[in-house]
Amino acid sequence: MTSLTRRFYNLFFRSAHRFDDGSALYYLIRNDIIRYYSVGDNHGIADIPTVYDAQKGLSRIDQRVDWRWREPTIPLSEVSSSGPALSDTEKAELFTKLRFFVTKQPNSFEPL
Repeated sequence: MTSLTRRFYNLFFRSAHRFDDGSALYYLIRNDIIRYYSVGDNHGIADIPTVYDAQKGLSRIDQRVDWRWREPTIPLSEVSSSGPALSDTEKAELFTKLRFFVTKQPNSFEPL
């Protein structure tokens, strides 16, 4: 995806964001997760749980659970939390991307 195409994509699709390195985040509200697609040597998919606060009308990223890579045998239509845990480096990189994603949607998410 070219830089210009990616910018238009990020502008029009508020529940998704594609990063310069090729990774992407997608908010799947029906499953209460943000799905992360990584690229590179350690490419994989991780489902990050969100929790909706009805009083505030905002979702927040659940940081109390261990973030894990998806098991490849589980269909994408289902949420997975049974794969290997993200390493500290992977979690730090994902947290930075999640912070950017959440900042992009202040009416949907509590800040990190």
